[in-house]
Amino acid sequence: MRGHKTDPKMASCDSWLPQYQWRTHHGRSVPADPGVVARAVREVRPAEMYALRPLVFVRSIPARLTSPGEERHLDRDAPVVDGLYEGVGAFQLQDDPGGDLVVGFVGQPWSLRQKWLTLTPDEYLEFDEPGHIKGLMAFSVASQGAGTHLHTETRVHGTDQASVRRFRPYWLLIEPFSSLIRHDWLAAAARRAGSRPRE
Repeated sequence: MRGHKTDPKMASCDSWLPQYQWRTHHGRSVPADPGVVARAVREVRPAEMYALRPLVFVRSIPARLTSPGEERHLDRDAPVVDGLYEGVGAFQLQDDPGGDLVVGFVGQPWSLRQKWLTLTPDEYLEFDEPGHIKGLMAFSVASQGAGTHLHTETRVHGTDQASVRRFRPYWLLIEPFSSLIRHDWLAAAARRAGSRPRE
């Protein structure tokens, strides 16, 4: 666990959540143009990801016991990112065409119902209500030689010491699986981008 604060002008993640206790990041090189890769990230479907369905199924067991049908979005032929908004309680913070995508989430994932809040970007920036975690997941692309470096980062901040204590064991449990899903998403985006002609 760590605390961190940086200049909010440095990067999208720093603009949205400069302070956090938990962070993971993953990246890969993709032999395609940045714009193609950025679109591919947004267009990946659940069927293109090998680990998503079984891991989300296991993670969602407590919520599905109290809210049947919560994970139905995984059965639809819609982008995975849409499922985050519709089924997981996430919301869009930033979507630069051909560039950064930043998704926010705020809630109490340790509760049986996994309570999540839906906020506007301005509400997200101001949110500091005790007893919650505040997080983001971001994707970014950057030119790398003849291709693209695709990067994803996840940050989580506990709004008070009680939420930090409650989230810590939850993070230790889900982080390896969360990272596997991120790798899975990057790989699926790379496959999708590679099937398109270069711009």
